[in-house]
This record gives sequence, C-alpha cells and structure tokens, in this order.
Amino acid sequence: MAETKEPIAPELTSAKHADEIRICGIEGGATQSLLIVMDGNGKRLVEVPGPSTNHWGFGMEETTSRINCMIEKAKEALEMPLSQPMDCTGLCLSGCEEEETNQKLVEMLSTNFPNASREYVVGSDTVGSLKTGSDSGGIVLIAGTGSNAVLENSDGSRHGCGGWGHMMGDEGGAFWIAHKAAKYVFDDLDGLQKAPHLISYVWPAMRTFFHVPNRNAMLPHLYNNFNKSKFAMFTKELATGCEKNDPLCLSLFTSAGKMLAKHINALAPKAHNDVKLRKGGLKVICVGSVWKSWDYMKKGFTEEIQEAKLVDELTLLRLIAPSAIGACYVAAEKIKCEGLVKTHDEHTEAFFHYKRENIPTGGVSTAPVDPCCEATVTPTS
Repeated sequence: MAETKEPIAPELTSAKHADEIRICGIEGGATQSLLIVMDGNGKRLVEVPGPSTNHWGFGMEETTSRINCMIEKAKEALEMPLSQPMDCTGLCLSGCEEEETNQKLVEMLSTNFPNASREYVVGSDTVGSLKTGSDSGGIVLIAGTGSNAVLENSDGSRHGCGGWGHMMGDEGGAFWIAHKAAKYVFDDLDGLQKAPHLISYVWPAMRTFFHVPNRNAMLPHLYNNFNKSKFAMFTKELATGCEKNDPLCLSLFTSAGKMLAKHINALAPKAHNDVKLRKGGLKVICVGSVWKSWDYMKKGFTEEIQEAKLVDELTLLRLIAPSAIGACYVAAEKIKCEGLVKTHDEHTEAFFHYKRENIPTGGVSTAPVDPCCEATVTPTS
C-alpha cells in the first residue's frame, strides 16, 4: 500500500487527545464510494456517500478531485475548518492495486489539495474489506460487477488472484455471468453451439431487460453504448430465473460458484498455517452483490473445493458493516493511533462452513450439518 514518506507529525502521536484526532477512511467501488470519519478512540463521527473513485475509469485528476470533495463535505458536517487537514486518510479504492500509481495518487492529492489530509495510505478495495472483518489475515473474495481475491497472511504478506477486468475474465462476477448467458443465446440461435439447456427463459428475459426485439438490436449495447455496469445488472434477471428453476440460469450460477471457489484454491497454498488452521479454518470475507445468490452457487462452489483437495476447512463470512471502516483502521495503523478500538467481530456474520472429513475411497456426498451454513463431507452409504 502506498504511503506518504514524510515523518509522522509529533502532535499526532503525543500532543493530541484521542477525541481530537480525525481519521478518515474511504471505500471506493466501481460505481460508488463511502467515506467514514472516526476519532482516535474508534468512534464513528460521520459518513459521506460519493461517486466512483476508480482512477482507471475517470483519470487521476478527476479521482483526486472527488476524494477531496468528499473530505470537504465531511469537514462541513463536523464543523471543521476546510483549512484543517484530517490527521490521516485511508484510501481503499477499486483500481488501486499498483504501488507506483498509488504513490502518484498520494502525490497528486498532497500537491493539489494540501489541506485535505496530513497523511495518506492507499490500497485496493479488497484491503478495506479484509481489514474491516479480520485482524489476523484471511481471504477477501469480491464478486460484484467483477471479481477479485486477495489473501493476507498474519505477517502482512499478500497474494492476489483475479481482478484484471472483464477483458481478462472477472470469472464469477455479475458481468461474467451476464455475458456468459448472452453468449449462450447468440450461439444457440446461430446454430454455432447449442446451449447446455433451453434458452426459453434467458432469451425473452434478455429482450425485456435491454428493450430489444432481436439480436441485431443488441449491437449498440455491445459496442457504441456498451456499459459494463448495466450489462452486469442483467444478472439480477438471471437470479430471478433461478427462483423459477430455469435450468440454464441454475447452471450459470453453479458455474459462478465453481469459478469463485477456484479463486480460493489458487490462494490457499500460499496461506500460512496460522491462517488456515484457526478455529473455523480459512476465513473468507465475501463482498459483492453476487453473493446474494449464494443458494444457487453453493453446489458448484462446494464441489470445486472438494475436488481440488487444497482446502480442508473454511468459513465464508459476509460484511455487515461498510469496508470504509477497514480503511479507517489502516489509516490509524499508519499514524500509530493505538487507542483506536477495532471491533472486527461485530462487522461480519458467517453464512457457510465447510470441513473435509477423512473418508474411505469410493465416493462422497456433502451432507449439511447445519442447514443454514454448514457442509461436512461424509462417506456415502
């Protein structure tokens, strides 16, 4: 994560009372952002919603302007002078995976908006999510418009899988699901390749969603008027198809579950034992709207984890608090604000637990121990 190189101002670590310290954290997604300000005790003081802050989509200058605008709105809400900088700002933003560009972001903020914040620390949106829900490492697996996974070990070392955008995959994300559905329709109607199931639900749903009478009318949505986020929203209609037991929709979400499990299998061998062998196994924090359809992804996910034999136990958790909190925690660590109370356990809830059991050769089945969240592999009869 990129940080400013200047020494920490003495007043931040000694002279200031915890109630006077202002720590800012911004969670930045592909479509919207959220800013939270805490004091030095960890008390949340204000929240400010904002637009996307992904510099790959809007450019560095526009992104820094948006960040400053959100900070100024927070200062106004707190009745702080605009000339008084935040003590530190954590930026956990979509698109901030590279140290070089992260440092450029910090430099531009410091130059163009010197009163915004004294210090900065920058990392990807996955970092904010992980820091919100865990103080001892684990995996954050994002399945929103796109997909991305990051493992953090307890020593701070990180490894990633995915997050390269829809041109390179984003497997298991909403755009990937919607695109795969559209591809099935086009290929089936062309006679190029039959879809694995009838397109009798997906094709009408596609025409209705995009307001088109035929495939030719889809061309503007694929080229001149292409909008990744809008295309991804078609996945909601496919989830509705799952509710109606449409076989093609169900197969799409089964495939999504498999691909998301592959992200975990890719990172699990790089996880240290203290992260893998804790109570509940490997902790995976799941972020993004696709996880709302977990019931339809569970079968594919469990099968992939079981077949790969790389993970013996894991727990999937969903955040029930904004990941801007994790961005604040990162900022607090930057200025060594040790009095800030972190409440990780209050920010997540478990929704699935998997544990591999020792089994004889000859086949397995996944039998739910707890119908809400548990799956333990047991011998078949």
